[in-house]
Amino acid sequence: MLRVVLAFVLAGIGVMAIPSGVQAAGCLAVGMDGVSAECVWSYSDYESSSGSGDGHTWVVSIQCDNGGICTEHVECVEGGQEGYVHDVFMDGTDVGDVCVPDNAVQQVDIAKLVIRQFKRIAWPASKLVVQPRGGRTLVNFETNFYTPDHRSIDQDLTIAGQAVVIRAVPVSYTYYFGDDDSTTTASPGSPHPDLEITHMYTRTGDVVVRVDTTYGGEYRIGQGEWTSIPDTLTVQGEGQDLEIVEALPQLVLE
Repeated sequence: MLRVVLAFVLAGIGVMAIPSGVQAAGCLAVGMDGVSAECVWSYSDYESSSGSGDGHTWVVSIQCDNGGICTEHVECVEGGQEGYVHDVFMDGTDVGDVCVPDNAVQQVDIAKLVIRQFKRIAWPASKLVVQPRGGRTLVNFETNFYTPDHRSIDQDLTIAGQAVVIRAVPVSYTYYFGDDDSTTTASPGSPHPDLEITHMYTRTGDVVVRVDTTYGGEYRIGQGEWTSIPDTLTVQGEGQDLEIVEALPQLVLE
């Protein structure tokens, strides 16, 4: 269906010229809260924003000339190159129009589907290792935390008839220590004796600890270049019981 839409030959539709790169910078200058749906983006401005990793979700949607079912699209010309007008959406809000070159239309529409799939895939939770092992540690003692799961993960998919690889890359970890304290770090931590992520409990008791993993993403179509996904997602780790006990002196007779 997507290929049929993209391959449609337009007839009798006026060609709309969109100025290159002038208005988008001004729209952004007022801050994203003030961006208007009337802003006009150059395609290079859109590519720069959508690939910047700014934490926003950027997608575009091709405009329908008839305002309804897309059987006809709005043609445009930017920098002497013909294309089709798309609405630019930031986090679901319409922030203007962009003229997408004809040869890039399919790729930007696939990008929208890739972002959706990236969020839908059940990426794995990271395993939490606590040292000392055995589910018990000492009060006023540096307890060590780390995860061995720090490698990127690839998923092979077919999207709009194209072979696509979506890659999830751990970008940060949030360790919850069960006593209302936590820490977020880009490091997965290290096993003893290389202590990176430690926590000292000040009183005895039982707590539940876990590590949540935040993934960034990238994808490539076929054997093309890797393209960053302008969004992240967080996978909650499984909770583990940990008992904090006090070490008592004991007389040993030799």
